[in-house]
Amino acid sequence: MSDSVSRSRSALMGTISSQAFTIISMLVSIVSTPMMLRYLDKDAYGLSILFFQITNYLGSFDLGIGTAVIRQLAMYRGDDEHNQLMINRILSTGTIAAGILGLIVTIAAFLFAPFVPGIYHLRPDLASDAVPIICWMGLYAGLQFLQRGTGGLFFAHHRQTLIGTSTFVVTLTGTILTVIFLYYGAGLWSFVYSAFFQLVGSGIVQIVLLRRYYPHLRILVKYFDSKLLRELFNYGIFLFVNGIAGLVIMQTDRLVIGQVISLAAVSVFSLTTRIPEVVMGLIAKVMDNATPALMEITTRESDEQARVQYKRILVLVTALCMLSFWLVVSLNGWFIAIWVGPSFFAGKLVLVLAMGITVQQTLVRTGSSFLYAKGITRSVSLMGLVEAPINITLSIFLGHRIGLPGVLIGTLVASLLTSVWYTPYLLSRHLGLTLGAIAGAVVKPLVGVSLAGAVVYGLVWSVRHVLPDSLPLFFIVGAVAGLLLTAFTWVFFLRTPFAAYVPAPLRRYLLVAV
Repeated sequence: MSDSVSRSRSALMGTISSQAFTIISMLVSIVSTPMMLRYLDKDAYGLSILFFQITNYLGSFDLGIGTAVIRQLAMYRGDDEHNQLMINRILSTGTIAAGILGLIVTIAAFLFAPFVPGIYHLRPDLASDAVPIICWMGLYAGLQFLQRGTGGLFFAHHRQTLIGTSTFVVTLTGTILTVIFLYYGAGLWSFVYSAFFQLVGSGIVQIVLLRRYYPHLRILVKYFDSKLLRELFNYGIFLFVNGIAGLVIMQTDRLVIGQVISLAAVSVFSLTTRIPEVVMGLIAKVMDNATPALMEITTRESDEQARVQYKRILVLVTALCMLSFWLVVSLNGWFIAIWVGPSFFAGKLVLVLAMGITVQQTLVRTGSSFLYAKGITRSVSLMGLVEAPINITLSIFLGHRIGLPGVLIGTLVASLLTSVWYTPYLLSRHLGLTLGAIAGAVVKPLVGVSLAGAVVYGLVWSVRHVLPDSLPLFFIVGAVAGLLLTAFTWVFFLRTPFAAYVPAPLRRYLLVAV
């Protein structure tokens, strides 16, 4: 089996396992969210969402060293003495740097926490809990830094399924514990207790797996390499800048909505976009699991191979994005009405805008992943710095004037003015791809799947107005709609480029030539 196919299949298995875990997590969330809303009102639930948004921001301040460590580890996969030494050196350097950055993040959380009640105009009972909870979540974010490099070792060496399975079990248990803590009256502190359980559980799992698969690993001060740290920093700093810009673009909406509109609006918006975000997260896993393979291809093989892989993945991501767009737009409003009640649905316009943003950003991220793998980080990051303030300015301005849709329109417009055109330009410059080739890989599945999707949308709309709001009926209609649109997408857009990766026993059923 060639290295290319082996890498692709490794990425595919990692993707399949992570997709399965994400789907199971989504099902658990479907069950657990109504339970959480039973013990938290809209404002309290909205505040809990903001806690995690703030934690995500704090967790991004690793200056890109986590990703840089994975990139370095992907180059040392052998079991010889040299590879073992380099792994020890990379992880020791990265872990020490991460520990220092984690301490800084924790201090920043303690300094920021007292201002939160005033920024979001919290009522007294929420304000009294908000400050200490943010301090504890800041400590949680800082300690997480220490686990990123060691966890990234499995990712870099194509052992995504191994680390992903154990992490999934710990996370799932944490979600169940959150509901239990809420039931026993812990309130917003339930999320803190659950987060620290997951932190400790993940740490124990990593130690066990590292001792099993990397018995020669040693994280020691004597392996710290200041020259290597500079290399990690030089590569990672622009990833960090772009990551911050990405957080502003994709996640600041909730912070803006909470300040400009209300915490209750944060709850409604978050529940409206919960399923869309999970679906797009599934698509993003395709790129996440392919990253180590991309790094090998772009550093060790020809640009032609990189171009072939990019066009193939772009077709896949575009087809999956449009498949998801039409299924979510068709079914999400109906599902929310059954799930938590129609008062938690923000409306069809907000849903379409939110899905438009996720599709737009997923396609941009696909191109950025290839640029990062090739080491082109500076240009992408600088454009992110331009996009972020435009996004915030437009979102706040339009949010004040036209409400919730304005926040999303601001994000869409900011991206159209910046990364949507600049990323293809960089790909054409550094990978030798023509803009016509990029457009061709996007337009065909985008238009083709959309035509079929519009038909499915019309059918679902017609059926919904006849049937009552029943969960079994919803799942039957959803399954039929999903099966029809997925079959169409596979047969006309994905079957040919991905035929080589279909296991032999499934070829006949998936209409692939044997």
